[in-house]
Amino acid sequence: MIKNLGEKYSPLYFLASLGFGGMGVAFFMIFMHLTPHPKHPIPILETIQDTWATSGPILKTAIVIGYVGMMAFILMHLLLLAWNLREYALFKKTPAYQKLLNSNAEITLMAIPLTLAMTVNGLFMAFATTIPNLWDVVEYLFPWALVAYALTGALALKYLAAYVKRILTAGFDFEGNGGLNQLLSAFAFAMVSVGFAAPAAMSDNKLTVLFGFAGALFFGVISAMLLAVFLPMGAMSMFRYKLTLQNSATLWLMVPIMTLWSITFLRLRHGTFTLADAGAEALGKPVAAHAPSSIGVMVILGLAVSMQLTFLMGGHAVMKKNGFYKSFVFSQENRTPAPFTLICPGVALTVLGYFFLHIGLVKNGLIESGTPLYILAMTIIVVAQLTTIGLMATLVKNQLFPKNA
Repeated sequence: MIKNLGEKYSPLYFLASLGFGGMGVAFFMIFMHLTPHPKHPIPILETIQDTWATSGPILKTAIVIGYVGMMAFILMHLLLLAWNLREYALFKKTPAYQKLLNSNAEITLMAIPLTLAMTVNGLFMAFATTIPNLWDVVEYLFPWALVAYALTGALALKYLAAYVKRILTAGFDFEGNGGLNQLLSAFAFAMVSVGFAAPAAMSDNKLTVLFGFAGALFFGVISAMLLAVFLPMGAMSMFRYKLTLQNSATLWLMVPIMTLWSITFLRLRHGTFTLADAGAEALGKPVAAHAPSSIGVMVILGLAVSMQLTFLMGGHAVMKKNGFYKSFVFSQENRTPAPFTLICPGVALTVLGYFFLHIGLVKNGLIESGTPLYILAMTIIVVAQLTTIGLMATLVKNQLFPKNA
């Protein structure tokens, strides 16, 4: 594996670690949507054990695949995170780091809090499905998770503040931009937002839910504002000065942002139910029943998937025509972290596909589990996941383990 990159390092290498962590979460979706957990907001070790005891060979095989995939990819995520932290520490000692701080590439620093937020998310899911009786003490863990996400959000705010102050005083280099690179900032804050939304959705403590809710809204609003500013700026730079070949993968950055926003919405929806129940009990009013889904939820998830497919198809057409795949994905001649940007969109489509199928369609009675249409939809999701895994293997081979390293 390449090491001691020095001036050749880029914070975008964190996206390799991010992608592996995201794929670990994608395997967790097997537990989330295929194993029953009626008394818990997410599957835990005990609910998976109960499912194993009563399930047939097909579901047992899926559970095994879920565990092997989740643990393997999260382990790789941690290994690549450690490698990145070491390389980044060396990079900060070089003149190239100071050059980065005075260019559009400063936005690549947002990949650091983005990846760290994924670490917290991935570890929580891994612990929940492997540590016995963890849910008995989970209310004591949620505040620590909120602290972790707050620290990650603070780091993201630090990087963003420095970047915005610089471009407001020195100006933004539209000609040198050549892509949607700046959306990395919206991506990072969306990841922090969805992290805060987790305790808001899973906790029974109203204060924990309130703090999670507040953090999710705060960082979610920042993410939306950054998208509203940087998407047209990026489009303007591309239309006027053309898309830079190396930045072509940034055309897909909208895909993971849509997944994170959608999951944040679902989590906060569940959090509102908890707060509504707590308020009703405090006022002595009857607690209302809450539907697990609705047609409105289905429409919102469907819109998110549609937007993802639009950016994926458009970006794919461009990258196929301009030779990005040939030059940066299937070749070892150009060593750069840029193609690792392609991993998260594949992961994001897989994850949102699970939610759209099961929360949007199955829970609304529009598709029944086990039917040919359901199997077809699951096949499409699995193909997207396997294709992304193949892409990850290719990029690791060509970018992290090149023959001429």
